[in-house]
Amino acid sequence: MFQNKHIILNDASKSMNFYYSYSSSFNTIYIKDKVTIMRILLLFMLSISIVYAEPPLTIGGTAPNWSLQTNLSESLDYYQDSEDKVSVVIFWATWCPYCATLMPHLEVIYRKYRNKKVKFYAIDIYEDGKINPSEYFESKGFTYTMLLEGDEVASQFGIKGTPSVYVIGKDKKVVYKRPAGVSDVMVKQNVDLRIRQALAK
Repeated sequence: MFQNKHIILNDASKSMNFYYSYSSSFNTIYIKDKVTIMRILLLFMLSISIVYAEPPLTIGGTAPNWSLQTNLSESLDYYQDSEDKVSVVIFWATWCPYCATLMPHLEVIYRKYRNKKVKFYAIDIYEDGKINPSEYFESKGFTYTMLLEGDEVASQFGIKGTPSVYVIGKDKKVVYKRPAGVSDVMVKQNVDLRIRQALAK
């Protein structure tokens, strides 16, 4: 398919320009600097991630099962733990400022429903290693269940950013998904409403 591929590293110039040539019967392409090469590589990596990522889980979709370790070093199977219960799943990270403002609102809702067949799961994802997520979670006074190293679960849900919040019915169907750009108060009100509706079914 491709003919006469070669990459030439020009050491004669202090600018360290890279030259990539590709020739065929139709055209020849020259890429003259490493910035361009890096951009192409990043675009290629992004395209690969998009191709292989799961599509985002939407309202009406079925939440996948997953198993993770809690911050108390206990193994938790989602379907088993939330059987015949409404659940709220939150994807968050210590470096996320929007998570920091939203999660206290969710703590209020959790305390309201914790004795009414409702489970809350805060799944920590995409950490940069600068802050211990368990210590952070505990320091904020959050009391709902926290799960560690949830990157694979985030991929199953098709998560693109944090915070992501889902309310999931007893049948494991999604009844609410936090829209982008909405206020914390609006999320709190909608989560509360969807929980009440799901419990009534």
